[in-house]
Amino acid sequence: MLLKIFRSQSPIQFLLILIVGLLLWTLPDRGASMQPSSNFDSGVYKYFSDIFSASSSLSRTIAFIIILFQATLLNYLLIKNNLAPKNSLLPSFLLILFFSSTTSVFQLSAPLISSFFILLAVAELASMYELKFAFTESFNASFFITIASFFYFPSIIFILLPWISFFIYRIVSWREWVISFIGMFSAILIFAFFYFWDNRLLDVWHLITKFFSSPLRFQIHLSTAEIIIWSIIGLIFLSAILNLINHVNEKIITIRRKYLVFILFFIISLLSFIYADSNYHFHLVFLASPVVIILNNALVTRKKQGRSELILWILIFAVIASRTI
Repeated sequence: MLLKIFRSQSPIQFLLILIVGLLLWTLPDRGASMQPSSNFDSGVYKYFSDIFSASSSLSRTIAFIIILFQATLLNYLLIKNNLAPKNSLLPSFLLILFFSSTTSVFQLSAPLISSFFILLAVAELASMYELKFAFTESFNASFFITIASFFYFPSIIFILLPWISFFIYRIVSWREWVISFIGMFSAILIFAFFYFWDNRLLDVWHLITKFFSSPLRFQIHLSTAEIIIWSIIGLIFLSAILNLINHVNEKIITIRRKYLVFILFFIISLLSFIYADSNYHFHLVFLASPVVIILNNALVTRKKQGRSELILWILIFAVIASRTI
């Protein structure tokens, strides 16, 4: 039933997303709060945290707005690149569902803000293939990722995404590479001027050098309920990615190359966890978009739609359970 609704052009899709989003947003937060400042916040986020730290409700509202923007952007990205049926809002629904899996994601955090800019970069990379000149896309992708790193510095690892994408797309022209570096350094100059004006340029430089000199940090402490729920979600995603790998060669080369970029997006998102430290819950935002892209493909392309419908309902109940248990 749900999949049929999301395949239709009915406005019920919007109503369903709004109801589910508000329902999950209003569930008890069990003491969740804004992400505390850490050594890896690159300065800009601290301005936001100082403004919103006094009000948990305001933090949740801003986070919810950012999530809605990301859901809209992801949906547009997939439809524009012929990776999702037109007029379908299933990707938006899945993204909101995934974001709702933990109360930490529904609070304002540096990774959440960074993930929005990274998704903007991915949108540029998806539209790059088969362009005779991809100068604008190369510049924008590196520019957005660098901006993301100035909210949360570990997200600089995503700079690998455009560079490896050049190989996937077989872009061998040196111009795209040079323009990619120009985009990165343009963002650096903008923020360097901002910090210089604020007399904090040296402080930020110390934070960056401390980041590179720090050992890898990754801690994870899950309750029994969380282990069960995330195991269910993990098995569903594993099935989805195996489905994509098994059938990717059946797709036209344009779609095939784009899905390879999205798989790379997922791998780099996993790598970002090496600096998650105790904030691993907040890092889930980096996984959300690539997981939804791959999962959406499995739900839409499976021949047995009854199985896809069952998987979608299992996901919904797993997310609700993760917020209530």
